[in-house]
Amino acid sequence: MNTLTHPRKKDPIKRQEELLKAARIIAGREGISALSLNAVAREAGVSKGGLMHHFPSKQELIHALFIQLLDIMDVRIAAIMANDSDPYGRFSRAYLHYVGELKDSDESFQLALLSLAMPTEPVLRKCWRDWMLGHLAQGDAFDNGYLGALVRYAADGLWLSALTEGPTLSSQERNAIIQRLTQISFEEMG
Repeated sequence: MNTLTHPRKKDPIKRQEELLKAARIIAGREGISALSLNAVAREAGVSKGGLMHHFPSKQELIHALFIQLLDIMDVRIAAIMANDSDPYGRFSRAYLHYVGELKDSDESFQLALLSLAMPTEPVLRKCWRDWMLGHLAQGDAFDNGYLGALVRYAADGLWLSALTEGPTLSSQERNAIIQRLTQISFEEMG
């Protein structure tokens, strides 16, 4: 018996990250519909049983991907808010600038794939709603009013139209829209 052999240390957090990375690769390469437990296990180089130990279903895997992206959004939006000295409308303004700067990034594409899956995935809809309501609970009158909703919905529209339709606006037009929405975010509610 070889007593010099060291057993492999189990690191479930690292393994989950590897599995989520494999899922992101598949979703980015082939779309969310190609995301199966078999495909993720194959991409990650683990057995399907090993994958199911961490994510027992496709829905739980997709949910974990969405949570991971929301965590990234939280960090980025918090950084934008930290650099904004005016508390009035701060969350809506930060959301606008985060979404407005996504453009053609990998993060943007992954968020789009998962967002487009929301109509058929009730867990994702609830997750998004809870995320937004959590931010609005910490927001002010602007963030919780119709103008805050206008700014955030317009930001979503700019981002989603660029992803689905391609560039329909020049960069000057896009920047002008973001600048005008930013101005609106400073307006007092009437």
